[in-house]
Amino acid sequence: MKKTKLKFQDAVPFIAFAVIFLFFMIASYNPKNSSFRLLALGNLSNILSQTMQTILIASGSLFVVAQGHMDMSVGVNLALSGVIGTWVATATGLDFLLIPVSMVIGLAVGLFNGVIVSRFKVPSFMVTLAMLIGVRGLVNYIQVAIQMQKLPESLAFLNGTAVKIPIFIILLLIMAYIFEFTKAGRYSKAIGENEITAKFVGIPIRKMKLLAFALSGLMAGVAAVFSVVTIGATTQQMGQFFEMRVIMAIFLGGVLVSGGSSAKFYKILLGSFSIQIIINGLAIIGRADSYISQSVQGVLLVIILALSMYARMRSERKITIPDSSLADRAAEPAKAPDAKP
Repeated sequence: MKKTKLKFQDAVPFIAFAVIFLFFMIASYNPKNSSFRLLALGNLSNILSQTMQTILIASGSLFVVAQGHMDMSVGVNLALSGVIGTWVATATGLDFLLIPVSMVIGLAVGLFNGVIVSRFKVPSFMVTLAMLIGVRGLVNYIQVAIQMQKLPESLAFLNGTAVKIPIFIILLLIMAYIFEFTKAGRYSKAIGENEITAKFVGIPIRKMKLLAFALSGLMAGVAAVFSVVTIGATTQQMGQFFEMRVIMAIFLGGVLVSGGSSAKFYKILLGSFSIQIIINGLAIIGRADSYISQSVQGVLLVIILALSMYARMRSERKITIPDSSLADRAAEPAKAPDAKP
């Protein structure tokens, strides 16, 4: 039986998560009742609820990052999808339309990004950054025009724990399966490793880029539904700086900027929960200032990326540099076979 050896590069996000969790668990100790405030059931439920949207969007954006690209528009995509979806549901009186309309808008934005990146070869950072600026202005204009839209009462049940968590888990399992066990995920990693080689072996580069951005946009639309359901209404602040949180979650989980084989689904879970535990833990110990939280996240991100890159360089060096004994043996001249009498 072949033994699988855990690489240091893959162990880094586990180590980082364990250190972050243990630090804030110990720091949250309450001597009055001998309990850890971080581990309180209500607090853990709050962490899970606040992490769901990050994980959902990251599960789609992971396909983009695996190819070595970046989607900076997921935050405004969430906002646009949620605002239009809620408006259509309210205007038509068909409350259930909130869900499909939000998903379609998110998918449309993702497809637009994918077409520009794949067909016109515009760098993904530039395209999605332009969308971030332009769509945010559109969202603000719509919100001012139609004012705040409340969640239809018939959909309030979606915010119940017994409904929201099972839906979240099902969506997560579907995205994990697609990324880890289908061509969509394998091809995305291959493109991130070497796009020229991937093209040479027959991988449809354009289609895969389009698919990656489409999935990223679709999951932003799904997260929009979760956002509206959780908040109970649409606001101008929906999705603000969300793209940075998603990118931080992916990279803090140990996925390299270049994507490729470093992209693994479990890493977005570790990265997303690590960020939320940092935010939650700092609030518990009375250090909820945004600049402190951002500084801690930034320092951790640099450390984890540096460790992951170092581990990858070491593994690549072991592969490319042959063993010295083998090299010496290969350099020896071939001996003629002994002549038979």
